[in-house]
Amino acid sequence: MLYTLDNFYQSKEWEKCRKTVISERLTEEGFTICEYCNKPILKSYDIIGHHKQQLTNANVNDAEVSLNTENIMLVHHKCHNMIHEKLGHKKQNVYLVYGSPLSGKNEYVNSIKQSGDLIVDIDSIWQCISGDERYIKDGRLKSIAFKLRNELLDSVKYRQGKWRNAFVIGGYPFKNERERLATTLNAKIIYVESTKEECLQRLVQSERPKIWREFINDWWENFEE
Repeated sequence: MLYTLDNFYQSKEWEKCRKTVISERLTEEGFTICEYCNKPILKSYDIIGHHKQQLTNANVNDAEVSLNTENIMLVHHKCHNMIHEKLGHKKQNVYLVYGSPLSGKNEYVNSIKQSGDLIVDIDSIWQCISGDERYIKDGRLKSIAFKLRNELLDSVKYRQGKWRNAFVIGGYPFKNERERLATTLNAKIIYVESTKEECLQRLVQSERPKIWREFINDWWENFEE
């Protein structure tokens, strides 16, 4: 199969190569060290494989470039953004960030976002148009909230505006749904890993309504890897 920059990072060949590089570079303590800032990368979903020789549509099918482990640096997502900023790469990247309720999706995005990035999050949209506390959702505003989200997704799809990176945050437990959206938006998929028990424990420690226990249970019942 011939790849383009739009689909290479979703390929099985790239995922296999990335896993090989990670396993080969683990420290004796089992850590992955960022090759940009030299600090441990604590979450597997925060490990980005950066090509030192930039990938282009002209060389993406050259395995000596795209799948050459010596051409790949392992870096934090935030460090990866800094590298591209330093090199002056202006491509608008899109990331579909998904996972269970209370898995830490928003916290992760907040830790890596930069000024000028676009975040599409239905909870934030609902809070913005209602003025209510976060996660209090009056059903009478549902159609408006989702209409606004869809308009933002169209802006991401067609790369409207001058944003640098776009983060689309959601649960997306169904594989076909998230892969279809990722294809539509030409987005890289990031799964914020967690366990059901961790999410339920965070619920106990949070101020969210008890109905969120149902949201968590439903997500894990429907989750498709």
